[in-house]
Amino acid sequence: MDRRSFLSSLGLVPLVTAMPSEAKAQEKLSVGKSLSRAAQAGYLPNVPLLTHHGERVLFYDDLIRDRTVLFNFFLVGCPDGLCPTTTANLRDAYDLLGDRMGRDIFFYTITLTPIVDTPKRLKEYAENFSIKPGWLFLTGKPEDIELLRRSQGFADSDPERDADLSNHTGMARYGNDNLERWGAISVRSKPSNIASTFKWLTA
Repeated sequence: MDRRSFLSSLGLVPLVTAMPSEAKAQEKLSVGKSLSRAAQAGYLPNVPLLTHHGERVLFYDDLIRDRTVLFNFFLVGCPDGLCPTTTANLRDAYDLLGDRMGRDIFFYTITLTPIVDTPKRLKEYAENFSIKPGWLFLTGKPEDIELLRRSQGFADSDPERDADLSNHTGMARYGNDNLERWGAISVRSKPSNIASTFKWLTA
C-alpha cells in the first residue's frame, strides 16, 4: 500500500504533506514510546504547544495518544465572523456528548495566528463561550502551527489563496489514535451530526 492509499484509509489525505525530515524530527520527542502508524508517517507531529491555561503540552504525546479527539483550526479575529459561529456549534456538540467530554473525548481548537493569539487572548475567547474541561484552545510557534496545519492537509495548492488566512478550512479532524481510525467533518454541521461521529470510535 502506498503512502496516499494508507492516508486515504485513515481519512488523512493532505494536499500538502510534511517533509520527511520534519516528521523524523518530531518523532524524536516520543523516544521510548510506541507510535501509531499515522504518527510514524508524520501526520500527527509532536510539536510543543501552549494551552489557553498557559500550560505547555506536546501535540501527540499529551493530546492525541490514547484518546478520542476532535481538533480544528480557527482565528480569534475571524474577518467573516464564521469562527465564533463554528465555536458555538462545537459548544453545542460538546453538550450533547455529556460526561464523555474530558473523560474519553477531547476537543482542541488551534489558532492560525499564534503571534497575536496568546494564551491570555485564547483564555478570554474560551471564557466568552463558557468552555468547559475537555476542550483546549492552543497556540505555539508559527512554524509548529504551520506544520500541524499542513500535516492535516488543511492547505491550498494555490500559494496566494493559501496565504490568505480568511480562506482557512471549516473542517475538523476527529479520530482515535489507538484504533487507527480517522475522519473529517465540517464544523458547520449540525451539532447532533458532529456528536454522532464518535459512536464508531469505540474499542
